[in-house]
Amino acid sequence: MNRFINSFALVGMSILASAATLLNSTPARAQQTTETSAATKSGTNKLRLTLDEAVKIGMGYSKTLHTSQMKVMAAEAKVGESGAAMLPSLGVSASYARLSDIPADKQFRFSLDASSFFDFTKVTPSVAMDPTVQKVFFAIKQATTPTPLPEGTYPAPAFPIVLDNYSVQANVTYPVFTGFRLEAQKAAAEYNAQAASQDLVKDRIETEFSIKNAYWSLHKVRQLQTLTAETIDQVTARLGDAQNLLKNGLLTINDVLRLQLQLSNARISKIDADNAARLAALTLNNTLGLPLGTEIELASTIEYKPTNVPDYEKALQRALDARAEVSGTQLRIKAGEEGVRAARGGFLPTVALSGSALEANPNQRFTGRPAEFNFSWQLAAQLSWTVWNWNTTGYQVAQAEAQVAQAEDALSMLKDGIKLEVTQNYFTLQQAREKVAVAQEGVEQANENYRITNEKFKKGLALTSDLTDAETFQLQAKVNYISSVVDYEISQARLLKSIGDSPIVSGK
Repeated sequence: MNRFINSFALVGMSILASAATLLNSTPARAQQTTETSAATKSGTNKLRLTLDEAVKIGMGYSKTLHTSQMKVMAAEAKVGESGAAMLPSLGVSASYARLSDIPADKQFRFSLDASSFFDFTKVTPSVAMDPTVQKVFFAIKQATTPTPLPEGTYPAPAFPIVLDNYSVQANVTYPVFTGFRLEAQKAAAEYNAQAASQDLVKDRIETEFSIKNAYWSLHKVRQLQTLTAETIDQVTARLGDAQNLLKNGLLTINDVLRLQLQLSNARISKIDADNAARLAALTLNNTLGLPLGTEIELASTIEYKPTNVPDYEKALQRALDARAEVSGTQLRIKAGEEGVRAARGGFLPTVALSGSALEANPNQRFTGRPAEFNFSWQLAAQLSWTVWNWNTTGYQVAQAEAQVAQAEDALSMLKDGIKLEVTQNYFTLQQAREKVAVAQEGVEQANENYRITNEKFKKGLALTSDLTDAETFQLQAKVNYISSVVDYEISQARLLKSIGDSPIVSGK
């Protein structure tokens, strides 16, 4: 009796363990994709999906992949920005200004009384008495003496006063030499963009595995659900026969109680199986971005095809060479080294060429011109060199070098983690393959045991308890086989994922 109860307890625990694995394997999501809205609009709320279709829907829905794609786009845009900084830049500006008027008594004016320059008293008297000379003297004095202005008026200002100022200017700047900072920044941006692409590859592989894991886990619990339902039907039918035999005195009440207990345990397992199937369906819907109430019919089934376990050393070396995380971290180290080079550029001078064209009214270079537009231009070369900045550049270099060291440590830790992950998945796959072989043999043995016991029971050579035990063994053997087959396929996919390959789960 204890063995019989324990067998059903194991079935229930297996189902619950599968459900727990599913719930922990995927993050919660609550949106739906274009494919799902087509299903809900049809009013069926049902979908029949093959594994490939589920992967397509899930990959299209995944917010993780969308985020990674946006990171790639941002990194590529950064490359373009860094490259543009190395090219000449053109700027255009226009302005208008209204100036306040200058009071007349504040304006700059220029007047000259030249009469003081001519001292006629020093002229020889005989010459000065000459009428012709006197006429000349009079003409000079009259020409050099300013004409008195009416009271309250002023002479014209020395320069025209323009109250409305307009200007249109174009500037061109070209960084000839920046201490290699711009070149290093562009190279770092390129490495970061390549690293972002590697992150996208990693996320695609992990998302694909997550979808396949959820798909086959639902397949697994539904198979267990079918087995428990079949067991209930068998036990129910046998219980009816046993009750008839009890009425005729051909069975004891204890035999009937055994069957009733078996039916009760089977129903408990069925409840667990139904709940596990609901949870697994919710997990798959969540992973694919489907409404949680969508009923999915799995169109693919697993075909167990034992394959050779890959060589451990080769698998480990391939993981270290092919994993996108490794490539991404190595690229980030290179980007960090370029950051160091850019920081060291602060020790070097910079050279830039610039030019400008100005159309202005008034143009300050045209002094004394009236209110009109005039064109001018200039070309310039600028050399700048920060001789001392309290070692700010040195601190920047130290920061960049420390970041490179951090990235190198991260790479080392990543490789250690990959080695552990591949090793664990490698031995798990070996274990899963051995369990399939044992479970397959167990199903054959349990089927034969049930056949022999059933024949004996029909001839009255076996007790009801013997037949009940045989059925329990048969159910447990089938559960073990289904679980081991699915676990084997998922273990194989997990190993491929840890190696850096796309996870392939055989099925049709």
